[in-house]
Amino acid sequence: MDAILDELIPPSEDGRIPGAGALGVAEFFPTAEAYAPDPIGAVETILNAVSGEFLALPRDEKVAELKRVEAACGQAFETLLRLAYMGYYSRADTRPYFGVGAHPIHPTGYPVERESAALMDQLTAPVRARGKAYRDAK
Repeated sequence: MDAILDELIPPSEDGRIPGAGALGVAEFFPTAEAYAPDPIGAVETILNAVSGEFLALPRDEKVAELKRVEAACGQAFETLLRLAYMGYYSRADTRPYFGVGAHPIHPTGYPVERESAALMDQLTAPVRARGKAYRDAK
């Protein structure tokens, strides 16, 4: 499973950011029942569909193998992929790699730059162009 996860979310080219397999994201799957009806079943489906030679394959062939498995086991693969992303990016130890603090988002949050006046004008232009779409309070 770790080899598959490292293909879904690979390490950075310079090796500074670990892949999902190396980070141990597979440990998230048994606790993910709130996010998928049968996370373990989806993982087992993918593991059974992947070639026994997967570990020995070069990277481009691993990617091709995973594309084949995705086509054959679409729902299970979609579940695995979604849970891999959830398990990876929800870890406090991955957030600093992407410029987000390791602390919980609430209550202290993290700095968010304010939108420029020009961007706000652009974003709200369609609403202003639509005109009044409410009744005045009496």
